[in-house]
Amino acid sequence: MNGRKIQSSGPAGLSALAGALLVAGLATSASAQNFAEYLGGGFLTVNDGCAQYGWSGTHQVMVRMEPQGVGGNPADMTQMALLFSTGTVAVRLNLDRGVRTVYAPLQATYVWNGPWTPEAPTTTFAFSPNGTWPLSGGTEMRRLTVIIDNFNEHAGCSAQLQANLQRG
Repeated sequence: MNGRKIQSSGPAGLSALAGALLVAGLATSASAQNFAEYLGGGFLTVNDGCAQYGWSGTHQVMVRMEPQGVGGNPADMTQMALLFSTGTVAVRLNLDRGVRTVYAPLQATYVWNGPWTPEAPTTTFAFSPNGTWPLSGGTEMRRLTVIIDNFNEHAGCSAQLQANLQRG
C-alpha cells in the first residue's frame, strides 16, 4: 500500500476496505494448490478491562484458519483471521509448542478504520485443551477455544474466543 494510510468514509468505506482485503487474501490463498483451510464462526467475549477501549460484552465473529503442517500448509506458520461486523484481526502464529502455551504473533494486522500492522505485537494467544486442537486433516467439526490477552493491542484487555470450524 506504498506506506499510505487508507482512510474510510464511515461504515460503508470500512466494509469496502475489509471486503477488499478479504478478497485479496482469498485470491492469494486460492492460488495455492495444496492447503488446508478451516472456516466457521462463534463468539468473542471480552473482560471488564476492555471497556476503557470501547469493547464490552459478546461479539459474533467469523473465523478462518490455515493450521500449520496440515494439508500442505507451511510447517512453521498458522494463519488466523477473526472477522467482526466492524473490522478484522489477522495474525500469523508459529504454534510449535502445542496447547497450554502462550503465543505471540509473528505478525498481526488490524483493520478497523484502516489497516494497522504493529512492529512488535503485544496481543497473545493461548489455545485451550478444552477445544479440539490441534486441527487434524479431517473434515469433522472442530471446536476452538482461545484466550487472547492484550486483545487488539489493548493492555489489560482479555478476551475468550469460542468457535466451531470445519475444513473447507
